[in-house]
Amino acid sequence: MTDRAETLAWTTELVRDAGRRALAMLARERTVEHKADGTVVTDIDRTVEQFIRKEIGDRFPAHAILGEEFGYQARADAPVWAIDPIDGTTNLANGLPQWGVSVGLIENGAPVIGAVFFPLLDELYAAAAGLGATRNGVALPSLAPADAISGDDVYGICSYTVNRMTFGNIPARLRLTGSAALDACWTGSGSFRGSQSLGVKLYDIAAGFCIAHEVGARSVWLRTGEPWSATEMLREGKRENDVLLTAAPALLPYLRRSLTLRGAVPES
Repeated sequence: MTDRAETLAWTTELVRDAGRRALAMLARERTVEHKADGTVVTDIDRTVEQFIRKEIGDRFPAHAILGEEFGYQARADAPVWAIDPIDGTTNLANGLPQWGVSVGLIENGAPVIGAVFFPLLDELYAAAAGLGATRNGVALPSLAPADAISGDDVYGICSYTVNRMTFGNIPARLRLTGSAALDACWTGSGSFRGSQSLGVKLYDIAAGFCIAHEVGARSVWLRTGEPWSATEMLREGKRENDVLLTAAPALLPYLRRSLTLRGAVPES
């Protein structure tokens, strides 16, 4: 098991360094392409992931690495680093500021280290299991134990759910950031009362969930109510027909009663 305080400090500096590298590249002409699944990728994504992989490999050679651009470098029964070099690539490619570098460490099936840096927002979130979570070095308080949402609250949604869900029973102001990591971090900071995502992968959310969960949030699947599992997602990948909800535990039953997913295929 890694020393969590020491590893958190190292990971925090890693994402800060990676974010600064991304900013330097952003100031120059960049390439924008589409991957086979239709999602956007830039040379910044690839360069930043290569940098992070090398840094992790040098410091933790026995650990496994899962990254969005270069796949899974497995190590049997080893801790797994989940890297999204640029979470919010479409935002970056279109000149929007909601993008960041996300790095999380998973041990024994759960995220134990998470650091996410949003350079253009000047926000760096970090957490380690049992050690609390911070934003720009300031401790985040525990989430309020709300069991409902009001019209003054803000709730984060993702683009994939816009045309597949009914939000009429949620009185909150809906916000779409285009970054699953940012949604999780803003849920952890209390800016969002809760958030949801569809079709995310482990590298999208491992770090953000470490941060949100450390201040009291929990993540469950809308249709089944099952708790989110990093081990399951690493093994089976994303779920196409269920929505992942993140909020304070008392709020999750309310969200599951209030939200409806259309066009879902029943699980066998």
